Amino acid sequence: MNELISIAAWISIGFGCFVVLFFLYLFKDRWMQLVFAGNNSLKSKSDHDLHSCFLTAFTTVVSFILFQQLLDFLLDLQIDKMVRRQIFYFIAACGSASFIIALTLLHAIRECTFSRDARYACYLSFSAMVIKTLQLVLHGYLDIDWFSSYYTLSILVLSTAQSLLIAKYPFNFFMQKKYAKEY
Repeated sequence: MNELISIAAWISIGFGCFVVLFFLYLFKDRWMQLVFAGNNSLKSKSDHDLHSCFLTAFTTVVSFILFQQLLDFLLDLQIDKMVRRQIFYFIAACGSASFIIALTLLHAIRECTFSRDARYACYLSFSAMVIKTLQLVLHGYLDIDWFSSYYTLSILVLSTAQSLLIAKYPFNFFMQKKYAKEY
């Protein structure tokens, strides 16, 4: 089951990298502001939303890459099965928590308001953290297997939802830009 999650995670990472690059392409005239600017360049609500959605996409991709690499490494450790499970699910839950912390800190550093997409990404990540913690307790400590299929399905759904969520802003912007030219 973990192989399915691993494959889906790498697909989400690839899609997320595409979204971040698409962000930079769509806003190629403002990419320096997107990446490096502070509060001075945020003049309107749409600027705040743009920066917030970019920070959310960037943080999602970096978090997915870092923690997927770490989790793949943990699976190859030659230690007791129960200890490996406990470390695996603990690190997985910490990954979701660290995403929320990193996103909040980046918004605070940039003095940028949270967009609706950023809040939803935090809600999805919090849900994933709760599910991973539940799996840690049930499968890691109590060795109960009945939740594993629900765990796999829910993590796949949450990861897919977060990947689609970060693609929403650039997709909507692209479609508005495209159809505004036609009419």
